[in-house]
Amino acid sequence: MANSTGGDADQGSVTDSGSTATETDESGEGEAATTVAAADIPGETRGFDDVHTEQPLATTEWLAERLEEGGLHEQGIVLLDVSENLPSSELTPYAEAHIPQAQYLEWSEEFTAPNTREFISAEEFTELGQSLGINEDSTVVLYGDNNNWFAAYASWVFNLYGVEDVVLLDGGLHKWELHDERELVEEVPAVPPGNFAAKPQNHDIRAFQPEVLEIAERNAEAGGDAVAAVNLVDIRSAQEHDGEVGVDPDIFQGEGAAVWGHIPGSVNVTWTQIVDEQTGEFLPAEEIRSIYEAAGVDFENPIIAYCRIGERASHTWFALSQILGEEVKVYDGSWSAWGNSVGVPVANNSGERAGLWGQSGD
Repeated sequence: MANSTGGDADQGSVTDSGSTATETDESGEGEAATTVAAADIPGETRGFDDVHTEQPLATTEWLAERLEEGGLHEQGIVLLDVSENLPSSELTPYAEAHIPQAQYLEWSEEFTAPNTREFISAEEFTELGQSLGINEDSTVVLYGDNNNWFAAYASWVFNLYGVEDVVLLDGGLHKWELHDERELVEEVPAVPPGNFAAKPQNHDIRAFQPEVLEIAERNAEAGGDAVAAVNLVDIRSAQEHDGEVGVDPDIFQGEGAAVWGHIPGSVNVTWTQIVDEQTGEFLPAEEIRSIYEAAGVDFENPIIAYCRIGERASHTWFALSQILGEEVKVYDGSWSAWGNSVGVPVANNSGERAGLWGQSGD
């Protein structure tokens, strides 16, 4: 299992690996090798007290009022645009115009480490936060395109490193620009450095492959039924979940996975089901809860959400953790790790041998 050592707030590191290099195979066919790669991820277990918040969403009306009052920094607010800027987006990219007083955060470069599938260190995150003007008592307001897809990802990462007051602008840029038709500006704000200090990663909101593997193996042994006392929520499209495609070809062209399907025992609730089609805002909390209950989520048990690399799963994490107040982790390795890992169990509803592995290449 991938767990930090010790109890609450105990610093340590997670080893993203199995416990041994080889184990005796009870079938008598020799030794079984552990295939999950070993990687120490520094962090601690802090629980959910500094993650859950009473007001996780800010309305566009609230933000407009704050802007009318003057400088956001003087009001203790840091406004960040975290967008993907797909060519197909109907929204204005930050470089052309943006919500007044917003800074831009390039997620793919600024909080991910180069040449490794991991985030930057706590020390580097401290530098990033301070460069954005974040103080210990700041309210960080995040928004983006595509129904706050990557803004929610940033929210999860900011919570991972202990930013205590992180909210999403409900509806994101779509609500502000298209639905409300509010002002965009070209001016890029200058802010003084902040005094924020990042904490080690909170591993209570992040799942690693060995933890998920233990759950998946129990479910696989039960024929794919969700017998482990942990909910696995696959938020990808139904076609991805069923194994008909590896990734959504309309969004992730050129990417692939060796094996297609889903983690055994997971339920499929596409992330777009929990937002209003017209405004991009989250649906009411009880409506969100009923959608997941109808899909088979047992809210008496903890939840692990996954997708392709963790970004869409973070949108679900925000809904379940921040809006509903549940104990939720993101498995950010997600299908890009699971679908390319040797030996892990995969469930496939397509009836085909789906994926790149074992195909002729014709």
